[in-house]
Amino acid sequence: MIPPVLTTRRLTLRPVTLDDAAAMQRGINNWDVVQWLTAPPFPYALDDAVYFINEVIPTMTNWAIDAGEGFIGTIGFAPDLGYWLDADYHGQRIMSEAAEAVVAWHFGQSQEALMSGHFLGNEASRKVLQKQGFVDNGFEKQLQTATQENVTVQRMELTHEIWAACHG
Repeated sequence: MIPPVLTTRRLTLRPVTLDDAAAMQRGINNWDVVQWLTAPPFPYALDDAVYFINEVIPTMTNWAIDAGEGFIGTIGFAPDLGYWLDADYHGQRIMSEAAEAVVAWHFGQSQEALMSGHFLGNEASRKVLQKQGFVDNGFEKQLQTATQENVTVQRMELTHEIWAACHG
């Protein structure tokens, strides 16, 4: 699904295009980013970004995050909420701002609960999810492509009721 453009105070969330491939490749091809992701290989090549944009993005609802200087990451549903941000932009509350917009959009369309998760040890991602109202919902093992090892993921869930109570 091609998502609508969403705007926040600092961000434009827009559809990902092939023009974003080089910036996507640079952003994910950084151990500080990819160490927290399950699917991308490492190293991450331009061909990997092109494949993701052409083949994977059409199967999900996904936005490019743009803070005024072009593509710096993605956020979307596949069906779980997932996201990543170029390491140069970590620690600026950008992902929290993007997540707030995307979660609000989701609950404007649906009452269906959202699922997400984070690797144990990824406290920054955990904080992004907790700010939206996500609560722990068990653990699971997932294969991380970059290391070919199973990692423990803290699963989290956000119901419409919890979200509305937190953001109403």
